[in-house]
Amino acid sequence: MRRAWTVAAGAGAVLLVACGGSAPTSKAAWTAEHGPALAALNADLDTARATLSTLQRPDILGSCTQLRDSLEEARKGLPVPDPPADSALRTGFDAIEAGIEDCVQGARGPNIPQLEKSFGELREADTLMEVATRTIDNWKEGPHR
Repeated sequence: MRRAWTVAAGAGAVLLVACGGSAPTSKAAWTAEHGPALAALNADLDTARATLSTLQRPDILGSCTQLRDSLEEARKGLPVPDPPADSALRTGFDAIEAGIEDCVQGARGPNIPQLEKSFGELREADTLMEVATRTIDNWKEGPHR
């Protein structure tokens, strides 16, 4: 009877994990679930950078607010099951966050030096997101991890 209970408990645990909404652990599963949010974030980053160069405050505020929303959605993909990809993505996200804050505050100001600072921060964030994307692309699965 004890063995039957162990088997039933084990089966129940498997069902809980399968139904519990656990985080994806494979590259394919993670990419399928979080790739669209990451693509939207990168597109909104490009838009915010382009809008900053126009110095049109309402447009800048709108694009940076949209970028903030996209960043919040993309952060739901953390942690990434691959440590190098996770680290690279977190670094990119943190850089975007810094640029967003200066962008929003500069647009509300108006504070041109703060907007210029944001432009530089988002340019750096774009570079860091390219590194993160390459790191995710190079994510290798297998027993060596």
